[in-house]
Amino acid sequence: MTTKEIELNSPTHTPQRKVKRNTVKYIKWGAIILFIILTALVRLDVPFIPVKAVMFVPMIIFAWIHGTQRYGIKNMIIWFVITWLVSNGFETLSIHTGFPFGHYHYGRMPGPRVLDVPIIIMAMYFALSYISWTVAQMVIGNFGKKITGIYKISIPIATGIIMTMFDLIGDPQASTISSDWVWEQRGAYFGVPIGNFAGWVFVVYVFMQMFTLFISKKNNDISKDAVTTEKSYWLEASVVYLTVGLGVVLEGFVRTAHVEIYASMAMISIFTMVFTAMVSISNIKYIETDVK
Repeated sequence: MTTKEIELNSPTHTPQRKVKRNTVKYIKWGAIILFIILTALVRLDVPFIPVKAVMFVPMIIFAWIHGTQRYGIKNMIIWFVITWLVSNGFETLSIHTGFPFGHYHYGRMPGPRVLDVPIIIMAMYFALSYISWTVAQMVIGNFGKKITGIYKISIPIATGIIMTMFDLIGDPQASTISSDWVWEQRGAYFGVPIGNFAGWVFVVYVFMQMFTLFISKKNNDISKDAVTTEKSYWLEASVVYLTVGLGVVLEGFVRTAHVEIYASMAMISIFTMVFTAMVSISNIKYIETDVK
């Protein structure tokens, strides 16, 4: 039997596995399309979507499915727990002491809370960190490879910066116009303290560094997993990240009130999230040469 015949008869090439993988792909793209639609409706201020947090539900579902394909359920549960504990801990600490984000409190943000922090915030930390983590690896060019050497530090740092871009273009609206949370003392950046963004980079770096050290010790060479050799797999995460950025750009064009904030955030989004997403997409062409 030739090598090719062995590969075709291996479990990874059974029709059942192919059908399952295609089904999962359809579910992921369904979540992505729903996320795009909800993002557009929210940014256009359509009354059909009364709660802004609802638009992030498809992104949370996508992040869980996409991550499970790559790391497995157990590792994603560990990721979720690490993210929850660290982010909730620092959020609560900041609410009561001002470190590391600054002094603030949650206002109109809906849903139950744990230690003064809405649960939806923890879920968003998880989804955003996963999307940012994936995009960071695309920007750096670490497609599906085992994380070794300098990547153990550079990927968590890049993730912290890429995820903070979301807060950079979202906090001014959320903390002033929407009053989802309220800063006790207005800062220099459209009412947001500059130190808040340093806090974001720091907190995201902390829990992503923890997960990086954990997953790198598992000796999982995920480049051997066929899913990470598919360009569409990486494109999916970039599209989600790009949707968030373009949603803010759309809002900047259609809003007629608070134009100074919406228009400014639209411009900043183009040079941060949109640009980063486009870089990650353009790097997809390197997958075939980088992944052996």
